[in-house]
Amino acid sequence: MARTVADVARMLSVLAGPDDRAPLSYDVDTRQFPKAVASPAIRGWRVAWTPDLNGLIPVDAEVARVAEGATRVFRSLGCRVEAACPDFDEVNDVVLATRGLSMVANYARYLPEWKSQMQKGLVWNIEQGLRLTPEEIARGERLRTTLWQRVRTFMQTRDLLILPTVAVPPFPVGEPYPTEINGKPLDNYTQWFFFTYAISLTGLPAISVPCGFTRSGLPVGLQIVGRRRQEAAVLRAAAAFEAAAPWTHTIPPTV
Repeated sequence: MARTVADVARMLSVLAGPDDRAPLSYDVDTRQFPKAVASPAIRGWRVAWTPDLNGLIPVDAEVARVAEGATRVFRSLGCRVEAACPDFDEVNDVVLATRGLSMVANYARYLPEWKSQMQKGLVWNIEQGLRLTPEEIARGERLRTTLWQRVRTFMQTRDLLILPTVAVPPFPVGEPYPTEINGKPLDNYTQWFFFTYAISLTGLPAISVPCGFTRSGLPVGLQIVGRRRQEAAVLRAAAAFEAAAPWTHTIPPTV
């Protein structure tokens, strides 16, 4: 079900509120979330834009074109938008170390009995995790810290980082995952969603909002990333963008 930014803000304020009855615990005042979307002015904010996280992986040309259109919306809202991005070179090594370990913890016990019925990418990731050495796991954690410090420094002089949510348009439901982007083969099944995974590795607050459609009518998402513990700022920016480029009335032509 489609949700507006205001819906998301209200849901988060309940799930992670300061109230003892809230099921989650937050280090921020979640009562600010609904207030942030009620008056979403972001004039003067400093916004960094990247189509591909500094070349982390290829991005579909249509996705990049639609997402770049969001920069004009932010400029119209009074933001100072620049093409800039920290280096995310470590992401592949961090993902292989941390995701592989989590796949072993969560699913390796099913491998002996169910391997033939499990999704091939999942099997690959479990087996890759089983091959990890303690040194490789430790290196992945060190690289994650290096990445976090670099991104933290970058965000000290920016309010937001914006980029496509994923590198490809929606693909056929019968296709497990994309194997190439713009004709360039991907190294493994996780890379097509590296844009969201990379941001998740930093622990920074982020939201994905619809930002337009490809020429064939497929939806494209924009990821809005804020500074640490600045969830309210991310919600404010998303609400401002949604008000300037409304989407809830739109049905993709393919539907």
